[in-house]
Amino acid sequence: MLNKTSATLMLQTIMVLMEKQNSTGVTNFPSTFYEDAELERCYNPYGCFSKGYPWTEHRPDNYFPVSPESLGVRYAVFTRRNRKIPVLLQAKDTAKIRNANLDSRGPFYFISHGFLEGGHKHWIQNMADALLNLQGNNAATVVVVDWRRGSQPPYGQAVANIRLVGAMTAFLIHNIYDVLRLSDLDNFHFIGHSLGAHLGGYCGHTLQKKFSLKLGRITGLDPAAPYFSNTVTLVRLDRSDASYVDIIHSNAMPLYFSGFGISEPIGHVDFYPNGGSIQPGCKNDAPTYQDMDNDMYKQVVRYVSCNHERSYELFTESVAPSCPFMAIQCKSYEAFLEGNCTTCDHKHLCVPIGLHSQSSYKQLQNGGLVDSNNNIALYSLTGSVKPFCRVHYEVTLKVSNSTESRIHGPDVGRVSITLVDRNNNKSDHKFLNDEQKYYKPGDLDKKLIPFKDTGHPPLSVIVEWKYETNLLNPMTWRLLKSSSIYIEYIKFTSIEYNTIITVCPKLKKPVVTNLPTVMKTKYCVFAK
Repeated sequence: MLNKTSATLMLQTIMVLMEKQNSTGVTNFPSTFYEDAELERCYNPYGCFSKGYPWTEHRPDNYFPVSPESLGVRYAVFTRRNRKIPVLLQAKDTAKIRNANLDSRGPFYFISHGFLEGGHKHWIQNMADALLNLQGNNAATVVVVDWRRGSQPPYGQAVANIRLVGAMTAFLIHNIYDVLRLSDLDNFHFIGHSLGAHLGGYCGHTLQKKFSLKLGRITGLDPAAPYFSNTVTLVRLDRSDASYVDIIHSNAMPLYFSGFGISEPIGHVDFYPNGGSIQPGCKNDAPTYQDMDNDMYKQVVRYVSCNHERSYELFTESVAPSCPFMAIQCKSYEAFLEGNCTTCDHKHLCVPIGLHSQSSYKQLQNGGLVDSNNNIALYSLTGSVKPFCRVHYEVTLKVSNSTESRIHGPDVGRVSITLVDRNNNKSDHKFLNDEQKYYKPGDLDKKLIPFKDTGHPPLSVIVEWKYETNLLNPMTWRLLKSSSIYIEYIKFTSIEYNTIITVCPKLKKPVVTNLPTVMKTKYCVFAK
C-alpha cells in the first residue's frame, strides 16, 4: 500500500499526464513570499476564504482561490430557442440577466465540469441537449458553468478555486431569482461532475448563508475524493446543501488504485452502479512500468477516466432511458449480488438512477418511508456499452434429480439464457456463470443477472448448454455421449416488473450442447 506522500505524488503525476491531452494551457497564478502568512483572503462581494481549519484536514497542500478576474468564469445559457449559440452571463451583471429572455417557469439546470475540463466538452453539450429535449421541458434553461481557467494544475489550486466559483454561481442564481421575481429555488437543479460536484455544494451553501435560499436539487456525478474524503461537511458536498441531493458513484476506489470518486454516502440518495468502483466495459488493468513509453499518458488517461466518466454518461442516459433504470436498496453490494434484495418493498426501497430519482424519492417521503436526515444506498447493474440501462432478474436454476439425470451424471459447462417476451422480442443472451461450472443432479444455482429490457416480462426462455473440453480437466471429457444438462426449472424474479416466472423444458428433456431449447411455464409439471 502506498503512503500519503506517494499517493499524492501519483495523483499529481496522473493529473499532469492527463493535462497533456487538453488544448488549454496551464495557468500559472501569482504567489508571493507572504502568501502563507495569510489566513483569509476576501473577494468582494463573494466573501472571504480561509486557509485554516477545516480546510487543512486531509490535504497535503492548501491554496487560496485566485481572483474572479483570473478565473474568468463564463456562464453559457442554452434554451430551446438558442441551442447552439449561448447567451453569456456574468455573476453580477443583472442587466444581462434581464436581457437573456429567461423563462421564469423553468426548470433551471446548472452543469459544471471538473478538473482539467471546460464547458466546451461534448458530454456537457450532450447532457444539455438531453435536458432540453425532455418532454415537458419547453421552458427549461440550461446554464453551463465554465471555469476552465481555474481547473488547471496544480490540483490543490483547482480545489481552492471551486470555493469561489461556487460562491459566484450562488450570486448569479440569486440575481436570476430577483430578476425573475421567483418565490423559491425549488426548480433549480445543479449537476456537477468530480470537482464540479463539490462546487455545487459550495453554491448551495452560499445561497443559504448569504441569501437564505435553498437549492431544489444537487446531483453529484462521482464527486472527487482526493482532498474531500473523510472531511467535515463544510468542505465537501453533503445533503444539507440542497433540498434533495443525489449521488452517482462510479469510480469510488482508493487513490493508489487510481480511484478518483468519493466512496462514502454523502447525499439523500447514493447510487452505486456495479458497486460504484469499476464499471463494465472499462479496462481494469493499470498501466505497468513496462508500458512507460511516449504513449504512457494516453494509457493512464484511458485507465483512470473511463470509470470516472461513466457517472455523467449514466445521468445523461437517465433523462430519457430505454428501461426503468432502477436501483434497489440493500445492505451491501455483495448482498445485492447474492440476490438478497430483489423485491421493491419498505425494506428494500427502489429509486431510478439519475434525473427522475427525485420524483420517486418524494413519493417515498410522502409515504413516510424515508427520512431526509438519513441516507439511502442503492445498487444496480448496467451494461458495458450504450445504452447502459438493464433490468435485473434473480435467476434460480434447479438441476433435475430425476432418474435420467442421475444416470447421465454430473457435467461441466455453462448455461446461456435469452428472454423472450409476449411480442417475441428477445433480450441479449447472458451466461449464468462466467466460467464452466460442475453441475450435479439436484444442484441449485442462483445469480443476479442484468438483461437488456424488451419492454415486458418474459413468457418463455431460450436456454443453451455451452460445453468445452479441457484436456487438463477429466470432468470435461465426453467420449461416448453428448454433454448435456437436465434442468428441472428456472425461476426468474424481476425487480423492475415485480414478477416471478418459472419455466421448464418440454417433457423434461435435457438441454444438449449447442442445441437451443425453449422453456415455458406451461411445461412445468410439479408433483403435488
